[in-house]
Formats: sequence, C-alpha cells, structure tokens
Amino acid sequence: MDDNMILDVYYTLKRTSFKVKKDLMNKLAEGGITWPQFHALYHIGEEGISANELAKELSCNASNMTGLIDRMMENNWVYRERCAQDRRIWLIKLTEEGMKLRARLIPEQNRNIINRMSALSEEELVTLKRLLEKLERNDREDT
Repeated sequence: MDDNMILDVYYTLKRTSFKVKKDLMNKLAEGGITWPQFHALYHIGEEGISANELAKELSCNASNMTGLIDRMMENNWVYRERCAQDRRIWLIKLTEEGMKLRARLIPEQNRNIINRMSALSEEELVTLKRLLEKLERNDREDT
C-alpha cells in the first residue's frame, strides 16, 4: 500500500472533520452559544447531571467545568442544586430558559448537520459510514 496515499487520506479526513466542526461551531456562535455550552445543554437531562459526570461527558477538567457552568448560570440556562441522596454532589439542572434553548438548538444543530452532510448522496453516505466504521474498528498496532 502506498504510504503517501495513506497519509494524504488521513490529512484530508482531519481537515474535513475540522472544517465541518468549525462550520457547525460558527452556526452555534451566530446564535450566541459556544460549542462547549451547547454540548453541556445537550447532556443535561431532565433530572440534571452531576458536575463530575458532565465534565466526563465533555472531556474537561473540574476547573474548566466550573467556569463553563458559571457562564451558563449568568445566562440563566442552568442552576446548581445539591443532590438529595448525597449532599456532597452538585447537580447541574436546566432552567426553564435553558430547557427552551435546548429544545430549539438540538433540532437546529441536527438540521445544520443534515444540510452539511447532504452534499453526499445516499450511496456515498452508506459507503462513508461503512469505511469510517471499518477504520474505527482497526486497532492493529504495527511495530
């Protein structure tokens, strides 16, 4: 197999992924919300989520999570509440405004993704999905 082709495909995949994500982030920013804030809203369910669990979902550390939650509280999207079962745990819950924002943004984001991905035909999407799944499953380590 041609190493140059492998590297070319890898860098094309990386550039494309970056560009698609950047375009989706820009759409969110136009609506006044950051990518991490959107993902936090996405992961906060009706019962709320612990700050630690939300940090895991967002792959960030506790200090970053504190700042993110503080900014979301300033926007009146979330609030903190002690967990009734374990008072050491803070739950992050959506305010009424946060619920409305989430209900609006998730379908918008899905439409943006669909719009972006509609550049490909149904057949191309099936092929791309199959190829990406194959690549994802490849865990071989050549030495």
